[in-house]
Amino acid sequence: MTNNKQSYQSLISRAITKLVIIITLSISALILVIVGVQQTLMTTREAQGQMISLNRANIDDIPSFIHWNNQNNRHSKQNTVIRVTTNKSSITASSGREGQVIMTSSTSKKFIAQRKITIFPGHNVVYVKGYGLFLFYSQKSSDTTYQIWVSLNNLINGLVLLLIIISIVVFVTLGFGTWWAQQLATKLSAPTIQLVNETRNTIKDSEVDQPTLRVPNSPEEIRELGNAFNDLLTAQNQRLQREKDFVSNASHELKTPVAAIRGNIGLIKRHGDKHPEVIPESLEFIDEESLRMQNLIENLLHLSRADRADLILDDDNLSSISKQIGEHYEPSIPHELNMDIEPNLHITGNSDTLKQIIVALLDNASKYSPDNTPITMSLKQHDSKIQLAVADNGIGIPDDKKKLIFQRFYRVDTSHSTDIKGSGLGLSIVHQLVKLNNGTIEVLDNHPQGSIFRISFDEIK
Repeated sequence: MTNNKQSYQSLISRAITKLVIIITLSISALILVIVGVQQTLMTTREAQGQMISLNRANIDDIPSFIHWNNQNNRHSKQNTVIRVTTNKSSITASSGREGQVIMTSSTSKKFIAQRKITIFPGHNVVYVKGYGLFLFYSQKSSDTTYQIWVSLNNLINGLVLLLIIISIVVFVTLGFGTWWAQQLATKLSAPTIQLVNETRNTIKDSEVDQPTLRVPNSPEEIRELGNAFNDLLTAQNQRLQREKDFVSNASHELKTPVAAIRGNIGLIKRHGDKHPEVIPESLEFIDEESLRMQNLIENLLHLSRADRADLILDDDNLSSISKQIGEHYEPSIPHELNMDIEPNLHITGNSDTLKQIIVALLDNASKYSPDNTPITMSLKQHDSKIQLAVADNGIGIPDDKKKLIFQRFYRVDTSHSTDIKGSGLGLSIVHQLVKLNNGTIEVLDNHPQGSIFRISFDEIK
């Protein structure tokens, strides 16, 4: 099976070479046709002019023919044979390019005696054996018949010479054009080859972050392609870093309860017989840490499903969903839940994940707010957007942390303090679910303190 792969350079070279060939041949053919038509028309006009002049001269003998020849200045630039036939005599003469007329001779008689073959009927072109192609005109006036044969040999020879010259020019042009096409193709493909080599060098070591490519300034398309590659590499590096952080944080979060469980099991084994009072305390601690591990694993599963989910979105009454969740959630928290919900606001979404988003935001607000402080959940229409917001009066989020809180395992309390329980996955899940419902989420400052998580959805038209 043949390999049809071609390099960018060879494709450019072939395309330019074909273009040079087409242009050169087209110009050459056009020159040849224009010159040929021009010379043919000129020869035809000269022959017709001579015929008209002969007819007007009323030639009937040799002296009158000589007189016509001396007075006529329309001699053809081609070899010409003229025959004037009357009732009394027949006069034959031939002339060359210099206009010299040779009266009846053995040569002209032989020419007249040769058989004439019409080549193009209706175009007065005849072939005379041994002499070549001629333009032939014949006209009869009274008792006199005028015949004129104008040779096309000089015209044909001139066109052949022109064709030879054009062929030489074409070959020279093609040789230079092919070389120029290769040089141009090499120059045009050089930035692409450079970019390919840069890309190959970046993937030699897959264990380290990929550096950005050195992008040529021109041509514009290659520069844009290189910048797109760099954007892709940047996103890839960020993704790889997030994956590393995820594995590291997950290992840390799982290692802590496992170590605590094993430590308490060891305590029971060593001192359980002699000090049975440590058993209930250790079992309670084991139960607490195993529950923590279970919650962490469930959150990881939720996050994994959210990453791969392909939700079916329908027309949902977000006002009804928000009100229902708020009424069921308020009794379970030590906070006053204020609801400011406009009725009948509909979006295109998935009701199950919308409920999960609202519960997660309320959990987060409750977790980071002092007891007995109010939490506000609002749902309003703003222009063409429907905005769901959950506001608390908690510790707040610094501006430099607001873009980081949706990362997996990220917590504002970087020491992973046990004062506020959680794995740092809740907001990551919320962010992914909001995206699946074609929404956007942002964090704002609440006044005098606290945070506002606001989600914007498109209104159903």
